[in-house]
Amino acid sequence: MQTVQDGTGDVRRMADAQWATARIAEAYEGLPEGVSKAMLLDRFERAAPRLGIGDGLVRLIRALVRVTHERDWIGRTRPIAWPSNYMLGEELQRSRTVVQGLIRAAVKAGLVHMRDSGNGKRYGYRGDAGEIVEAFGFDLSPLAVRWDEFADLAAARGLEQAQRRHLRRKVGEIRREIRTVCADALERDFEGYDWEAAIERASGRLPRTPSLAELMALEIEFGSLLAAVDKAWTVARKADESEPTGSESRAHKEPTTDPKAETATYPAWRGEVVADRPRSDDLHGDTEPPFNEEVIPLSLVLEAVPEIHHHLDDPGAADWEEFVEAAYKAALLLGINLTAWREARETLGRNRAAIAVATVLARWRSGEVKSAGGYLRAMCERERTGDLHLLPSLFGLKERHNPRRRDRERS
Repeated sequence: MQTVQDGTGDVRRMADAQWATARIAEAYEGLPEGVSKAMLLDRFERAAPRLGIGDGLVRLIRALVRVTHERDWIGRTRPIAWPSNYMLGEELQRSRTVVQGLIRAAVKAGLVHMRDSGNGKRYGYRGDAGEIVEAFGFDLSPLAVRWDEFADLAAARGLEQAQRRHLRRKVGEIRREIRTVCADALERDFEGYDWEAAIERASGRLPRTPSLAELMALEIEFGSLLAAVDKAWTVARKADESEPTGSESRAHKEPTTDPKAETATYPAWRGEVVADRPRSDDLHGDTEPPFNEEVIPLSLVLEAVPEIHHHLDDPGAADWEEFVEAAYKAALLLGINLTAWREARETLGRNRAAIAVATVLARWRSGEVKSAGGYLRAMCERERTGDLHLLPSLFGLKERHNPRRRDRERS
C-alpha cells in the first residue's frame, strides 16, 4: 500500500489496524435513510473531541468526505476517495510526511480503510451517471458504519455544552449577587464580616475554558460564599436596627426585580435611583439642576416596560447595572446617538437616564414617538426645569399591560 507502506516494519505495525478497519467496513450498507454526507461529517466533527481525535485528523477526514459524491453513500458502491498525498498536502497545507502520519492515524482510529491497487497507486473512474466504476484509495465506509456512535457522542457533547453554559451563567449570577450584597453592606457601614475580601474573591478571574467538573466546584464554592455573605448581612442589619440611631429614610432591604402584585405599593428605595445623581462639578454649568425626589424601584420599571426584557439576559434577576446596559443597547437600536445618551446621563443621572430610555422605547414601539433622540433631549430639558416626572409615566405604561384592572377601576 502506498500510504501505509514505508518498509516492512510499518506494514506489520499497521496490519492489525487494517484488519480491524476492514471488519468494520464489511458491515457497510450505506448511510441511514435521510442522512446525508454533510450530516455524517457534522456528527463526526462534534464527536471528535470525545474520541480523542485531533484537529489535523478531522481536517483530513473533512477533505476526503468532500471529494465524494452523495450517491457514493447509498450502499450500491462504497464511498472511495483517491486524492494523492500531494493534493492532500495542498489542501491541508501540510508536508508529505505529516500527511502520511495523518493517514496512518486515520487507519488506527478505524475511520479509513485503505484499498490500494496492486501497484500501490490510487485512482478511480466514474461512469456517465457519475457512479464509481472502479476506484482504489480511501474507503470511507467505516464512517457510515459508525454513524450511530458519532450521533450519540455528538448528542452527549451537546448536552454537556448546554450544562456548561447553564453553570457559567449561574456562577456569574451568584458572583454578581455577592458583590451587590457586600457593596450594600459597605455603604451601610456594616461590621462583623470582611466584605472587601468577599468582593475581591467574587471578582477574581475564572478559568478561560473550565471543564464541567470545575464549573460544578465553582458553583458550590461561590454558593457557600453567598450563603455566608447573606447570613452576615442579615445579622449586621438586625444589629444596626437595634441601635437607636434616629430616624432614617432609606429602606433596610434591597429592592427586588420580581414583579409586584397589582395591589402592591412600591416602598421608598431612594438610594437605588438617586444615589448616582451628578455633582455640580460634573456638569457644564456652575449650578446643579433641580434635585428630583422621585423614588422609582426597578421592579416597577420592568413591569411597566416589558419591551426592555428583550435586551436582558434574565429580567427576573436583573439589577441596575444590567438594566443600564440594556437601556444603552436599546438607545443604539432606537437611533439615539452617544451625545444624547451622555447628555441624559449627565442631566438625569445614570439610573434615571436608563428609565427615560425605557419609556422612550415603550412609546416608540406604540407609535407615539417618531424621533427617539429628540424625545430624550426634550425629557432632559424638562428635567432641568424640574418638570420631568417619570413615575406617573411608568404607572401609565403599566396600566396598558393591565387592562382588566383598569376596567375594574372604571366599573
